[in-house]
This record gives sequence, structure tokens and C-alpha cells, in this order.
Amino acid sequence: MEPILADGGWLGILGSVALTLVGFVANKYIIPFLNVGRRKKYAEYIAAIAEEAIDELRTKYPDKTWLEHLQEAIEVVISITGIDADIAARAVKAAAARR
Repeated sequence: MEPILADGGWLGILGSVALTLVGFVANKYIIPFLNVGRRKKYAEYIAAIAEEAIDELRTKYPDKTWLEHLQEAIEVVISITGIDADIAARAVKAAAARR
């Protein structure tokens, strides 16, 4: 009868442990890092859409009355992106503050 860990058995066990460790590190650190980049792109798109909605309000209401119609811009951002009302409101208010 041959021993279980003879002639490359250690190499197989060591490879399995190393592969498990690499999988753990990838799930813990690499995948969340990649998801941050995707969320940052989405945030940039939402900010750009909010800026366009504010610009549309400024052309629709040329004097300062456009500030009274921010809810219209929030609804436009929600209809385009499908995000929550709170997030859309923050994006529109931030875009209005930049203007």
C-alpha cells in the first residue's frame, strides 16, 4: 500500500490550499475594488443627468424662479435613471448649488 502523501501528494494539497487562499483574497479585496469603479461611473452619469435637468429648468424659467421648480428636475432624473427619490434629490440639489 502506498502512502497518501507520497510522490506529489504534498504538491496537490499545497496547490489546493493556495487556490483556496487566492479565491478568498479575490472575494475579499479585488471584487469590491472593481465594484467601486462601477459605482463611481454610475454616480458620474447621475450627476451629468442632474446637471442637464438643471440646465433645462434654467432655460425654461430664465429668471430665478427656476429654483422653485426643483421637483421637476428630480422627477426627470428619476424617470431617466430609475434611482430612489432621495438620491435624485441630492444629485439635483448638488447640481443646483454648482450653478
